[in-house]
Amino acid sequence: MALNVTLRMFRYRPDQSARYDMFKVTVPDAANVLDAIEQAWAQHDRALMFRHACHHASCGTCAVRVNGREVLPCIVPVKKYLDGDKPLTIEPLKNFSLVGDLVVDVANFFQKQAASGLVITRPTENKLEGKPIAYDQGLDPASVETVPFNRFENCIECGICLSACPTMAASVKFFGPASLAALERELDKTTDPQRRARLLELADDEQGVWRCHSAWECTETCPQNVRPAEAIMALRRRIFAQRFGFGK
Repeated sequence: MALNVTLRMFRYRPDQSARYDMFKVTVPDAANVLDAIEQAWAQHDRALMFRHACHHASCGTCAVRVNGREVLPCIVPVKKYLDGDKPLTIEPLKNFSLVGDLVVDVANFFQKQAASGLVITRPTENKLEGKPIAYDQGLDPASVETVPFNRFENCIECGICLSACPTMAASVKFFGPASLAALERELDKTTDPQRRARLLELADDEQGVWRCHSAWECTETCPQNVRPAEAIMALRRRIFAQRFGFGK
């Protein structure tokens, strides 16, 4: 079964006024929104600017807003948004500088991620849902405690939480939910007192955890269950503990 879809696409170039263009595309019943965007590019306008890479929510590259909500279009079905003849409105992420059409400038975001010390891998948890993880059928689950496996971080640096964050809309200097969550994860990984002090100093800055308005939109929209709002609250507890000698 095929789906006939109308896309209302945000268009922008630095030397032109922003506008919306309409594209009619036909996609398979199981198509995701990114498939529809690619059809608009392939069949109607090869000048359409958008980003994509993995097509399965591992890279975060393709993040946009669909009908006003931040999503990874590579994993969101077109059918979710079909409502009669109403078009799907596709726009770039908010709170970033525009490059062109659906592409935003992520340089400042990645600079903050680098400042947080984020490494994309971390030690694997010893248990999943309360049960030991057996990595191989021949491995005794009891020995998993001593096996040094690593896994990728949940955060795929898609920028969705920054787009949804009302504080980012008010201050571009805000460290941001993704980077603050990265600080919390790095604190979990290190026992070096100097490094821990530096990470807490970044979090305790006036553009750090205290700028967060606790709207929780970052956690609501995160596609990978990073839970940045909870991480920000954890950082606040750490800072209070450091100052007053109680709590975590």
